[in-house]
Amino acid sequence: MYQPEDLRADLLYLRKGAGYTPKRLASRPALVAVLGGRTEPPELLVERLESAIRSLHDPDSELLLGIYGLDSAHGPATLAARRDAAASRLGIGREAVADRDTAAVERLLRQLLTGWYPKSPAGIRVPEYHNGFIQHAVNVTTYVRDHRHLESQHSFRLFALFDGVQYVTFTMSYPTPPKPLGTGWSVRTEEIPGGWQHEFWRQESMRRGQTYDLAYRLVNPDPNEPYWLHEESLAFHEPTRFARFTVHFLGQPPTTAWQFSGLTALQRPGAPSANTQLSAETDGTITATFRDIYGGLYCGLAWEWK
Repeated sequence: MYQPEDLRADLLYLRKGAGYTPKRLASRPALVAVLGGRTEPPELLVERLESAIRSLHDPDSELLLGIYGLDSAHGPATLAARRDAAASRLGIGREAVADRDTAAVERLLRQLLTGWYPKSPAGIRVPEYHNGFIQHAVNVTTYVRDHRHLESQHSFRLFALFDGVQYVTFTMSYPTPPKPLGTGWSVRTEEIPGGWQHEFWRQESMRRGQTYDLAYRLVNPDPNEPYWLHEESLAFHEPTRFARFTVHFLGQPPTTAWQFSGLTALQRPGAPSANTQLSAETDGTITATFRDIYGGLYCGLAWEWK
């Protein structure tokens, strides 16, 4: 699972030396992944990269096409020479060009992460982000002991699209308030009809282009309750690039387990099939991963004992 920092590093690397070549692009795993993956033809990967660059406002588009060597089949062979060419065209110094293209790379990074460009890979381009950040990665780890919920740990990797985002809101039906993990966040809880609203506040507001990690625990106040846990899932109202669910069974593992995605609250958890059924590891763990999920639909794991 590649992070925004990995993609930024790949974009900065591709500026250097000869700029774009099929071989140099193929050597950048995070960039290849966000453009559709290694199974895509090389010509399609560069076509999508050009599409993302051209979706930027001028003069970013023209500048980056030149800096990456995508505006000519036989452009200058070094970054310095390409910057000199841009400096001559724009009537500014090479250092000023360097500042401009570095800032333009940050805007290109956001385009690639959001998928807001015409030839974005299917399943990535989504209509909107409601809260000023990209929910890049979500990890949910759950512990089940003797069929009953013990605790769950949720972690989120957020990429800020704007300056000034102060808090992140979660609405839950779970009766126990979440316990923040790590530093930098505090939680404020308010009861609302049908559940609770939790606001996680940053000690300092988010800054555009930075990544932030938010994590919390949900602990069962009565681990000996009579009810058995049969599912762990989330509704993904915010577009999310990667999600992973892991359940550790302390005691008897389930007879059957399966993953599901794209289901409404009434449809979940669905039924196991040959394509969705999972097998527990020797330590009693089941895991499922998902990517490019959104629309308020549920993804997760389900299981049963017979």
